[in-house]
Amino acid sequence: MSDTLEVGRYGRIILPKDVRLRHGIREKSRLIVRERGNQIILIPVATYDNPTEALYGSVDLTPSVDDPKETARRHLHRKAQGEHL
Repeated sequence: MSDTLEVGRYGRIILPKDVRLRHGIREKSRLIVRERGNQIILIPVATYDNPTEALYGSVDLTPSVDDPKETARRHLHRKAQGEHL
């Protein structure tokens, strides 16, 4: 798919409606901006109706966890990198 967008005042762009619908992007959605060579890549950030869903499987209880919040943050970071690379 290829669309041409116009950059408006303050660097704003408007994503086509079909792209927003296809990727679940709505008002207040967040996007990750990546640069790869001369490309700009927009990656929708996954959202959850129940935020604890994002933590499922983040903690391996076999070894003890000294800092569960940090362990969960590392898991979510690795998960986000894996989903969007």
